[in-house]
Amino acid sequence: MKRRIAGLIITALLFASLGGCALVVHKDKLMLLKRLGENQQEIQEYGDAQEEMFYRLKDDIQNNRVREGLLKEEVSTLYGEPIFCRSLERPDRFQERCLYRHPTRYSSTDKIYLTFDSARKLESWELIEAGN
Repeated sequence: MKRRIAGLIITALLFASLGGCALVVHKDKLMLLKRLGENQQEIQEYGDAQEEMFYRLKDDIQNNRVREGLLKEEVSTLYGEPIFCRSLERPDRFQERCLYRHPTRYSSTDKIYLTFDSARKLESWELIEAGN
């Protein structure tokens, strides 16, 4: 995708330089292509960061470095935002269960469930590895 955008920009610049004042006429379009390329880079960097945090969470769980009592905000700072959270219906207490998974793989990925209590403190976690 990045190569395609870069190719479009180079091609547009070549045609513009051959056309004289065409550069001025197509400047807005060229600037749009440039911004699109920059946005794609930002999206890629965000996805890479999310993937890194997911694997850090998985590694910390597997190596017993996750501890009970972490506030939900601390977990989000360390491991990123969950895919989604939902309240668990318990007659005796409130719990919220949050799902973490690979940011771009949807079906064949490890899943991590973190459970928080009413004070938004981490109570438990469960790692379900893909294929299990």
